[in-house]
Amino acid sequence: FCQSWIDIDTNEERSDLYKTAPLEMKMHAKRAAARRANTTYIYDFPRLFRVALTQRWIAERSDAPVPEKIFSYKELVLQDGELVESTRGPGENQIGMVVWICLMKTPEYPAGREVVLVGNDITVKAGSFGTAEDEVFNLGSQLARERGVPRVYIAANSGARLGTVEELKSMVQVAWVDNNDPNKGFEYLYLTDNDFSSLPGKSVQSHPVSVNGKLRHVLDSIVGLNMKSTEGGIGVENLQGSGMIAGETARAYNE
Repeated sequence: FCQSWIDIDTNEERSDLYKTAPLEMKMHAKRAAARRANTTYIYDFPRLFRVALTQRWIAERSDAPVPEKIFSYKELVLQDGELVESTRGPGENQIGMVVWICLMKTPEYPAGREVVLVGNDITVKAGSFGTAEDEVFNLGSQLARERGVPRVYIAANSGARLGTVEELKSMVQVAWVDNNDPNKGFEYLYLTDNDFSSLPGKSVQSHPVSVNGKLRHVLDSIVGLNMKSTEGGIGVENLQGSGMIAGETARAYNE
């Protein structure tokens, strides 16, 4: 009698069939988020491929047993600018783009054929493309071209990421032309000296002015460097990345 087993989808050790494991619980929450966006959670696609392949074998090769490990896959993660194999569990990603190198044993190729599977994770910032997502997509597509194997892309995204520096929203102050009548407009936006001092370097560009003996830092531009909310890009750098992956996709089609 089996006392415990390894879940082939989450790599967790299980001993109770009816008890939800921690990682499985986390995946349930992400599946719910994906369903609210009218799509399927990206980490469920490998098991869907496995089920579909099994059904094909049963329908087309009823005279032969279904092969072991009919669909095997390894996740590749971004590390020091390269994609490397990872043993992390599903849903542990921080980047909204995932890549697997898969081996599919189809009735046409019983020994198996490699496929690079790339997909957006809709649960990470609505599946939007930041600089990290662009890089993962680009490297995954390049890997498929280098190996001469198909690249399958599962798209569920909201396009290039355009965001704001969330940390500044509660800090920015307005210098109104007339404090009693905002309809007359404002002179400038500024940060108090305390708020300015709390920010990491190069997060904003400003110049100081003194009003009623208090120092104000008038905002010339918001850069957002070294801010948590801007990790992965929030603006034009993401649009540049979109151009990069468009070019890579064109090269993939040509080959």
